[in-house]
Amino acid sequence: MRSWIHTRRAAGLAVLLLLAPLASARAQEDDSSPIINGRKNTLDGMTLADFKAAMPQYFPHVVNGKIRPADVPDIFGPGAVLNVGNVTMKVTNNGIIGNPFPNLSSDPAAQWPGVSGTEYIDYFGLAVGAVNPLATDPTAVRRVSYIQEWRPPTLDPVDHIYRAYDGIVNGTRFVNDDGDHDPLTGDSRVDEDFLDGRDDDGDGKIDEDYAAIGQQMFSCLMRDDTPEAINASSTEKHVPLGLECRQLAWAYSIPGYTDFNVVEWTIFNRSGHVLDSLVVGGIVDMDVGPTSASSYWQDDIDLSGYPSGEFIHATAPTDLRMQDSTMRAPNTPNGVNPDSALCPRFPVRVNAFSICDDDGDLGKSPGIPTFMLVNHTVDPTGQNGPARVGFSAFRCYTVGTPFNQGGRPSVDQERFQLMVGTPPNNIDPNTGFINAPPGDQKGDQVDWWSTGPWRNVPDGGSVQVTVAFGVALGNRTLGLQWAADYANYAGESDGALKDQKGVALLAKYPSLANCLAIQIAYEGIYENRPDWPLLTNGHGRETPIKPKPGEPAVTLADCHDISAGQVRTVTSTQPEPDWFDFDCDYCTGVYNSKTHQGMFHHTWNADAPPPNPAMNVAATYNYSDNPNPQRITAAGDRKVTLAWDNLSEVSPDPKTGWFDFRGYRIWKVSGWTRPVGSAGPSDDNWSLIGEFRQFWYRDPATNGVIPRNYTVDAQNVQHCPKVFVPNYIYPDGHRDTATVDICLNAGDLWDRQSGQILRPDTTFACVNSPTCDQNTGCILGRQDCSNPGNRETRTHYTVGRYQYVDHEVQNGFIYFYSVTAFDSTGSGSARLELSGRRSGVEAEGVTPQSGTMGGKHVWVVPNPYRGYANIQDRPSAWDLTPNATDPTGTHIDFMGLPAGPWTIRIYTVSGDLVTTIRSTDAVNESVRPPVTGSDGKTRPGYNRQQDSANDGEARWNLISRNGQDVVSGIYIFTVQSSQGTQRGRFVIIR
Repeated sequence: MRSWIHTRRAAGLAVLLLLAPLASARAQEDDSSPIINGRKNTLDGMTLADFKAAMPQYFPHVVNGKIRPADVPDIFGPGAVLNVGNVTMKVTNNGIIGNPFPNLSSDPAAQWPGVSGTEYIDYFGLAVGAVNPLATDPTAVRRVSYIQEWRPPTLDPVDHIYRAYDGIVNGTRFVNDDGDHDPLTGDSRVDEDFLDGRDDDGDGKIDEDYAAIGQQMFSCLMRDDTPEAINASSTEKHVPLGLECRQLAWAYSIPGYTDFNVVEWTIFNRSGHVLDSLVVGGIVDMDVGPTSASSYWQDDIDLSGYPSGEFIHATAPTDLRMQDSTMRAPNTPNGVNPDSALCPRFPVRVNAFSICDDDGDLGKSPGIPTFMLVNHTVDPTGQNGPARVGFSAFRCYTVGTPFNQGGRPSVDQERFQLMVGTPPNNIDPNTGFINAPPGDQKGDQVDWWSTGPWRNVPDGGSVQVTVAFGVALGNRTLGLQWAADYANYAGESDGALKDQKGVALLAKYPSLANCLAIQIAYEGIYENRPDWPLLTNGHGRETPIKPKPGEPAVTLADCHDISAGQVRTVTSTQPEPDWFDFDCDYCTGVYNSKTHQGMFHHTWNADAPPPNPAMNVAATYNYSDNPNPQRITAAGDRKVTLAWDNLSEVSPDPKTGWFDFRGYRIWKVSGWTRPVGSAGPSDDNWSLIGEFRQFWYRDPATNGVIPRNYTVDAQNVQHCPKVFVPNYIYPDGHRDTATVDICLNAGDLWDRQSGQILRPDTTFACVNSPTCDQNTGCILGRQDCSNPGNRETRTHYTVGRYQYVDHEVQNGFIYFYSVTAFDSTGSGSARLELSGRRSGVEAEGVTPQSGTMGGKHVWVVPNPYRGYANIQDRPSAWDLTPNATDPTGTHIDFMGLPAGPWTIRIYTVSGDLVTTIRSTDAVNESVRPPVTGSDGKTRPGYNRQQDSANDGEARWNLISRNGQDVVSGIYIFTVQSSQGTQRGRFVIIR
């Protein structure tokens, strides 16, 4: 490839090519268009041009004539994307979940399963409305804070999205991580410091005790009263209500919980006064179809209310809401047989709506997306808020429908009118479920929903709303059968028959099974937590009542008081609140009358695999300016060096408290071509390189860790077990079956298939050295974790603790890697291994680089470059499908560059400068945001052309310095460095 064209025919062709113009202007994208390249370019009527006009502070940077977005808010790619489950969904801190502007970011909106290229949503946006009783301007009384009117509190980098997972240090749910107590009551302060980079509890510490949930969680703060929100350009002037939103979004990777993601909004009144009739809701724009198809959302059909309903769920044996005779004194509760279970079953309500594709896009869109209201703050009395979880209003419409005909609300007055449930609100007043019939017209379907209102929310008061977005198999034919099948189930009075019909419904409707999994996961279980500061004092009593200091006493009666002919008076001076059963349901307040102890409601109770380790291919690690002195560069010369930390090993299971880590799986993707709409490799692209199990066992007799699997004789000779290895790698690199010695020390990892052993590199420091981050957990299998003898402490080490070198790569091609962790749950036949999810986005791709090789003979690959229209016909097999951030999708590479600084200049044969490439230039800045390191400093997050001392390769995307595609011709290049100037030529054929 280093040689020039020698044949006369080729030379003649090259001369003819020079007659073409130097470059052709690239088509400019029109931000004001509602559709760009077949994809939507709107956010509830706002085009990208409108969006940029409303948010000028987030588009300040221009690089090479192209917009370079700022990193606040986190709406640009690669952003926060939930990808540990099957629903790969983008999360922002701008009131938007999803990705309505794909040309700003290649992140998926919500694809399923995994990065499949098939979207199931465009976005859903948060809207919160309220009445401001102090407003003097009539137009400011009823206002709604809506999508782009939610902003990060400041433009400071601290106000970004934070990442966590269940079991992270300082983030254990329902645990007092920092050991502090309320100075007035002495009660433990639990999960009091929201994960937002700020000292929320005023103790001088930051994020020392918060609640993390799921195998991947994103948290952030948003406000509706920032200067940026107030001054936003819009069709209507934004009038803030003075609200703060704490947003959590999380996903699971455990079986049965992977087809949905959860978003929780906690809305605080920070206005300084009472707000009345507070409502929460928003827009849901579900679009179903493969992104390779133009306008794929135009054939969607509404499935309103699918699969809503009330269902009976059997109480798990481990759930203490099953109040049998061991938990009840002989005379309580009234009218219940002391030998019977008080709560053997309980009702589960599903509040949801869906849409579907009309024809399934020839099998490319096999799922039905569903938006579900999981939970919200309730008032069992119904006086100050909803008495049960449910929608207060719902409507579905096609884009372009006027508001007064059931369409889109365009101003706050219309939004508030819709959200407070002004009839017709499409909600059945008796069941509380959506009663709008499914649609029969294809089109771009959009939904609006709301819940509330909550009356008289005081300053500092809050309400919480939890929603979920899921996808399950289904089609329109199936969805249209739901209403009749559910009515048949709901009308059944025979308990046994109803159970049978319920089982049939679950088998027939995957969307129902998914929604019930969500709701039952939220319901969790009741368990013993005598240390919890607020526990009920009677059977079925779920509501604590105690007036604030100085407030008058209140006299109340619940269901059981009324049946007993009594009332109770509660005063502000009594030491504890009194508890009432306002919903007349024994299953929502659990009490042991024999031990006089209430039970703790543990919501979202689920097993969890270990978190995947941090890797050196992550965008937050693999950037050229990373100041880590022990940084391991992944891209090498015809090799990729993977490195990861031991986070998976030092994270106890959040449910059992055990250190149950068992091993790592290494995954790889090669030959990825970036299909249209793809943000990264799909599930089918991944191949397993190896499964490395850890040698870590304990001697039952001594309780000590077994140090090795071999013996050492008096001559210091090791005698190791001989193991049959089906795919053994010999020293010369070839593979064959073999029986070999396998010598393992405690902590080693080994692959049973290849016999390869990975040993921990003890030269890498611990995290936060010299103090070292450590976790204490329970030894696997020990039941009493409060016993110090059953606990151990493990140290967290940095990336580099383990390393794996992949030599089966080629320079210049993109590869993806993922290291997932798995554990051991249960024992014997009941043992189950839970594993993390393999995933990757384009920003995490690794491209091996040619070495410097002395830097005296620089050559171009491929030469000639043949840019045929069909990518598959090009000899440069590394070409990718163009997208918004990479408009050519191709590159030629200069190889054999010298070490140290260099400058490449490319000219036409007539001497016109085409472009200049420097060793310090960014390579992937369009998909890499800035990175804030552990030292608090923010640096560019991209890779530079010269990424390491041995990086002798640079790429050029065939775009001239004027932002134009270059055309066919002969080009001359020079390389200037400390070694002098080199010259060469290459040919482009298009």
